[in-house]
Amino acid sequence: MDRFACNGWLRVTFANDDASTARIRLMHHHAHTPYVDINLGQKQKDLIRDLKHLAPSKIWDKILADNPDNEYTEKQVYSEWMHQSEKEWRLDNDQVKSAEKLIRSVEDYTTQVIPITPRPGIHAIAFALKEPLDAIGAETTEVAMDSTWKTNQAGYELYSLVAELNGCAVPIAFIFTTSDGTAEPGTKDLMLQDFIDFIAKRCPNIKFTDSDKETSEINAFQAKMPQAKHQLCYWHSIRYIETRLGEDKPPAAYDPRRANKIFDFIDPTWAPGVTSGLVEDGVHPDSIDPPDELEPLKIHINLTTME
Repeated sequence: MDRFACNGWLRVTFANDDASTARIRLMHHHAHTPYVDINLGQKQKDLIRDLKHLAPSKIWDKILADNPDNEYTEKQVYSEWMHQSEKEWRLDNDQVKSAEKLIRSVEDYTTQVIPITPRPGIHAIAFALKEPLDAIGAETTEVAMDSTWKTNQAGYELYSLVAELNGCAVPIAFIFTTSDGTAEPGTKDLMLQDFIDFIAKRCPNIKFTDSDKETSEINAFQAKMPQAKHQLCYWHSIRYIETRLGEDKPPAAYDPRRANKIFDFIDPTWAPGVTSGLVEDGVHPDSIDPPDELEPLKIHINLTTME
């Protein structure tokens, strides 16, 4: 709708003794452009209903192709698409119950429900995607887990497990979980162990597991996939290094001689002058090699050069 200075005014007057009654005067010196109904018409609603299997953006492209000068917006199309589609996926007014019913309605067709042992203070909904597991489960050698939080109004965290296939990430399983704060210590570890145990049986040849530094994820991987080498994923590694270099505090314990035994390009005589003396948070004790008997560090100083 066009906008311009119409030199109009609006005056609202209340009586001193009666605040419930007002006099309103509105004046336009220049007429406005006639109003246009921008509500979606029945034709557009029928089109969205017929194409609701497509993404809203595709439906919007179709509407623009048919009528490029329409007064609608893409947000309106998305809202109507949501309204039309929710009849199929909203199976209960309670979103948690609705999600459980939806997953079970396609079980053994597109999903497999992962059994999670009920434990006080914590609740979880877990499922795997049947097609990728059947197709690549036996060949998968690397999986990664990541999590997000505040994914919905119910306060559930979402953990996803992805497999590596020819350099690409393939989602294979998900778990939604929430806690009311009364769960015993270690309950989250046990819950994730149930989740990973299911995947370990379907993917028996896992050699590498990746995650961020969350100890519950690391503990669950090492409990159910002990044969695999656990490591930080590349993105979290880079992020951690950048964050750590920006902090003004001493680094963790570091012996350059041990590092040189693993990677001979590392200078065995270089070490930070100050360390915290502690192992980094998030590193599982089983991942730490027992201390080796190291030869005393020998440094040669050329006194002639110093003179």
